[in-house]
Amino acid sequence: MRTSTLVPVVAGLIAVAAVAIAAGPTYSALTAGADLVVGAGGTGDGPAAGSSGPIDLVTIDDRDIATPSNGSAAFVPLAPDDRYEPGRTFRLGVGVADNDPDVAAAITVAVVPVDSAGTGQVGASPNATPQLLVTVVDTTTGEVLIGSSATDARRGAPVAEASGMIGHLAARDADPLDDGDRWSRGAAQSRHDLEVLVYRPDGPAAREPTGARSDVALMLYGIGQP
Repeated sequence: MRTSTLVPVVAGLIAVAAVAIAAGPTYSALTAGADLVVGAGGTGDGPAAGSSGPIDLVTIDDRDIATPSNGSAAFVPLAPDDRYEPGRTFRLGVGVADNDPDVAAAITVAVVPVDSAGTGQVGASPNATPQLLVTVVDTTTGEVLIGSSATDARRGAPVAEASGMIGHLAARDADPLDDGDRWSRGAAQSRHDLEVLVYRPDGPAAREPTGARSDVALMLYGIGQP
């Protein structure tokens, strides 16, 4: 998985996130998927009015180890070796928290291709990305952020439409965590936990050609709330 360069879809999502957050609490999700991203344009180089710019987040893995985003988008790898077997659901649990001691955040949540072309292609392997269905559930609140069912991965959203938002994370109100630190609790409501499900439907189209892979990752991006 390569994440050194923001591919156009990712840059677009970041730009839309700033617009959505500046629009106020009634704009709670990025519901138009890739069409909205393309229509918004921009690269997310500056904060929208009413926001305070990018916020440092921290992701927490199943060992309670923290990885800060350092004020940029955080990318969490998904399936090992980028393989999603037909008829099976890949599951991942991950925490996300505001790592800024003083500023609250709203969070863009998306599953995005992270190859340089933005298609999910892995080398010369057949591309499984168009077949994947994504569900993301905020297990802290019970809200389905992406997809239409918390329990049925077959009702997930295509990768091209796999984006949503956490409307508010409280400021950490404690010293920031560094890379590799063990998670330590901050302020109430400064952390949410997510469950990510990626389902690849079974059938002739999924079985042939064999060896299909997909270079996608969970992306989390925070914008400060005034």
